[in-house]
Amino acid sequence: MLSTMRSKKSGFFGWILIILLIAGLGAFGFTDILTGGSASSVAKVGKTDVTVTEYRVAFENRVNAIQNQFGISIDAQTAQAQGIDQQVLGELLRSAALRDEATQLGVSTPDEVVQRQLLETPGLANAAGQFDTASYNFFLSQRGLNPARFEALMRDSETVATVSTLVGEGSALPPVAADTLLTFLGEERSIDWVLVPADPLILDLAGDDVLQTYLEENADQFRTPEQRVISYARLTPAMIAATLDYDDDALRAEYERDLFQYQTPEQRIVDRLAFSDSAAAEAARTAIDAGETSLADLAVERGLDASSISLGLIDATSLERAAREVVFATEETGIVGPVNTDLGPVLFAVNAIVPANETSFEDARATIQSNLAIIEAEDIVIDESLNVEELIAGGATIENIAEETAYEFGTTTVSQGQVGGLPPEVVAEAFASDIGADRDQVEAGTLSYYAVRVDEIIEPTLPDLADIRDAVSEAWRDDAARDAAVQRAEALQTALSDGLTLSLLAEREDLQLQSDDGITRDADVGFLPADTIAQLFEGEVGDTLVISDEAGAILISLSAITPYNLEDEAAQTLRTLFIEQTRADVEADTIGYFANAIADERGITVNQSILDQIVLSLR
Repeated sequence: MLSTMRSKKSGFFGWILIILLIAGLGAFGFTDILTGGSASSVAKVGKTDVTVTEYRVAFENRVNAIQNQFGISIDAQTAQAQGIDQQVLGELLRSAALRDEATQLGVSTPDEVVQRQLLETPGLANAAGQFDTASYNFFLSQRGLNPARFEALMRDSETVATVSTLVGEGSALPPVAADTLLTFLGEERSIDWVLVPADPLILDLAGDDVLQTYLEENADQFRTPEQRVISYARLTPAMIAATLDYDDDALRAEYERDLFQYQTPEQRIVDRLAFSDSAAAEAARTAIDAGETSLADLAVERGLDASSISLGLIDATSLERAAREVVFATEETGIVGPVNTDLGPVLFAVNAIVPANETSFEDARATIQSNLAIIEAEDIVIDESLNVEELIAGGATIENIAEETAYEFGTTTVSQGQVGGLPPEVVAEAFASDIGADRDQVEAGTLSYYAVRVDEIIEPTLPDLADIRDAVSEAWRDDAARDAAVQRAEALQTALSDGLTLSLLAEREDLQLQSDDGITRDADVGFLPADTIAQLFEGEVGDTLVISDEAGAILISLSAITPYNLEDEAAQTLRTLFIEQTRADVEADTIGYFANAIADERGITVNQSILDQIVLSLR
C-alpha cells in the first residue's frame, strides 16, 4: 500500500484537489456527487479516515481530468484497469497521513483563515464581487452539505497545506549547485577526425591454421543456435475455407443482399454558397465567370472557411430535385447555377466527378465465395479447437489429433529468432516445452491453432572449418583489415605527437578531414561510443585518441573546449526552470517520504470491497 502512496508525484496531496473540485463542482456537471454521501470510511491512516465521499469525488475528478486532457472517453472500469483508482487512493492516504500528524501535533487552521478562503471561493460571490450568503446556501444545498461540514473540509485542506509547506521547506536546490551541475552538463567539446579505412582486399588469404585458430577464438560467432525438432497439428480458417464451395444460387443471393457494395452511383465533390436574392447570385456568377473572384473568395468575404461551404463527396440523392438536375447534369467541373433552393438562390462548384461504378456478379463471384467461406470456416475452426482441447485433456497425441479432426499434421525443425516458417508463437511454444511434454494448443494469429510437441533438442554446435570456411575467412579478413587500420591510425597518432597537424596529415595521407562541434557529455554522436565521449571530457585541447570502427579506425583530435555560458539568456531560463523543477521534485519526495513514515508508524487499513463498490456504482 505504501508503494501506492508513492506512485504519483503530481498533486502533492489529493485533499486539496477535492476542495477545489467542490468549489467548482457545477462547472464539471458533478452537481449530485456529494448528495447523500456516506461518512463511511474506505481507508484509515492512524486515527484519520478517508471517507467514501472523499474517494468518490477524487476518483471522478481524476477520470474527468484525463478525459479533458486527452480528449477521450473512459469509463470507471477502464480507469480501474489502468490503476487510476489506486493512484487516487495513494494520494488520499498521503493526505490522511498528514492530517493525522497535524492532529497529533495539535495543528489547526484558525477561523479567520478559513473565513478568508471561504470568501475567496469561486462561485460564491454576487455580481458586485462580494460574498453572497444566498449563493452559499444554494451551493451547499445542491451538494447535500451544511456550512459546518464544508468549512471543516476547508479547514482540513489548509491544515494539510500548512504541514506540507513546513515539511517541504528548504527543498530548493542552492543556486551554486544548479550552476555547477549545468556547467558540468553544458560544457562542449569540438573535435577534428579522419577515418582510416579498412581494406580487406589488400590482405593475403589466410591458411587453414590461421582460420582454425580464429574459429576457435570466436566460437560464439559461428556456433549454430539451439534447434528443436517438433511435430505439430494445425488448423486455420484458410485451410477450412479452401475446402468449402457454394452454388451460384447462394452466391447470387449474397450478391443481391449486398448490392450496394457492388453498385456505386456517380458522385461529385461539391461546394455550395447561398445568396440573399437572385440578383446577388447572378452578379456573383458573372464575376466568377470573368475571373474576378471565386466561390471560395466570396465565402471568405462573409467570414466563412472552406469547410463551411463544402458538401464533400455526395451522390444525387443528397440534393433536392432542382439542384440535383443542375449539379449532376454538367459533364465538366466548374460553377453551375444560380439554382433556386430552400436556402434561396445558390451557386454550386463541382470540383470533381467520380463516375458510377458497378461490379457484375461474375466479377464479384470469387470475392463473395471467399468471404462466405472464411465466415463459415471461422465457426468450424472454433468448434474444432474446443474439440482438440478435450482431446489434449484426454491424453491424445499430435497424431491422434490429426487423425480425428480437421487439423493437419506436420514436422519441422525450428530455432529461436528464425525468419519465415512457422509463426513466432509456435516457435516460442517449442522452446518453452520439454521433450514429449503435453502442452495446451497455442493461437498464432486470429483463430490459427497449433498443438505442438517437442521430439528432439539439438544443442548448439561449432561446425567444422571445412563446412563454413567462406564465412570464417570473410570474418577473419574483416577483423584483420580493421586491426591493420587501427595500427595505421596509431602510427599517424604518433606523427601528430611529433608536431604535425591533423589537417596536414590528412592531406598527406589522402584522408578526408572532418569536424564535429557542440558535443556534450550526454550527446549521441553516431560513430563515437559513450566511453570515447567520456575520454574527450577528461582530455585537454590537442589530445588525440584512436578508436576502432566497423569501417576501419578513427583518429580523433580534441580541437576546442567550450565552457557553458551561464550568462546567456537561454541558460538563465534553463537555470530557473531547473531550480524550480528540482525544488518541486525534492519537495514532493520529502512530503511523500514523511507521509509514508507516518503511515508505517501508525498503520494503514483499506476496505477494498467498499472501494470496488464505489467504482462499480460509477459504471
